[in-house]
Amino acid sequence: MRVYLDNCCYNRILDDRSHSQIYFERNSILLILELAEKSAIKLIGSEMLEKEMAETKDVYKRSVLQLMYKLCEEEIKVNFAVLERAEEIRHKSNIKYKDSIHLACAEIAKADVLLTIDRKFMNNCKRIYTFTEVMNPNQWLLEVLY
Repeated sequence: MRVYLDNCCYNRILDDRSHSQIYFERNSILLILELAEKSAIKLIGSEMLEKEMAETKDVYKRSVLQLMYKLCEEEIKVNFAVLERAEEIRHKSNIKYKDSIHLACAEIAKADVLLTIDRKFMNNCKRIYTFTEVMNPNQWLLEVLY
């Protein structure tokens, strides 16, 4: 199973856990990272993810994000094909620029799923045809494990 986590998933690990939704999403992402570590799934990364992580101002957070990113077995380069598909996605939807690049990278990588905790992004993806399914990590784990 090929899985692409967008940047907000990696950042969820470092979020305040006092809210139940955040707590459950964080634990789901930790389990997904554990599955990647055990080679039960294949994590896909991208130049876009690396760029966003590198822009994290907090040095500690940036180092944790980059450490988790090392679990990716494959990295998609942001090339003309990715940018062209991202632009097509943006013209058909209200998906933001960076999110459209993440979706295009996941599609080019032939990822089975792109996981995100961004509800607007998920809802906008449901309104267009995508080659990769876009889901919340909690929902995806329930489907995969059960």
